[in-house]
Amino acid sequence: MGNLEEQKMLIKEIMQSPVITIHAEATLHEAAELMLDHGVNGLPVVDEQQHVIGVIGLKDILRAPMPSLARMTVSRHTPEADIAKHLATTSVARVMATTVFSVKEDDPLMVAAAIMVNDGLHPVPVLRDGRLVGVVSRADAVRAILSYQPASVDV
Repeated sequence: MGNLEEQKMLIKEIMQSPVITIHAEATLHEAAELMLDHGVNGLPVVDEQQHVIGVIGLKDILRAPMPSLARMTVSRHTPEADIAKHLATTSVARVMATTVFSVKEDDPLMVAAAIMVNDGLHPVPVLRDGRLVGVVSRADAVRAILSYQPASVDV
């Protein structure tokens, strides 16, 4: 039997780097375009020193102008024009989630997977000395798990 610790995949082996980020002063319109242009569902919000101060996702864009943590729902009667109007005038800072769960490069993959599954948050920022160095998405985690070749088990 091999050492189970040796079999754990590390975040640094699967994280995406460099990271597409946005600043808190940007508009929701800019954030939405950046996400769509790069095919991502969320962006870390960083300050000038690359410290993560929040996360913005496409879900937050659709909820505009409601704050990210509000427990309000979007109505099927909400006019698209109302949301579109707010995208151009509302800053990322107004709706971003400010509670950020992060991982370190040397953490096992399943630390990030647990955050994504149990807390519903993704992508998960990867930090080194408090600065952003990568992200791990649900797709990255699933890709890594599918590529895993476990040792043969005798039955």
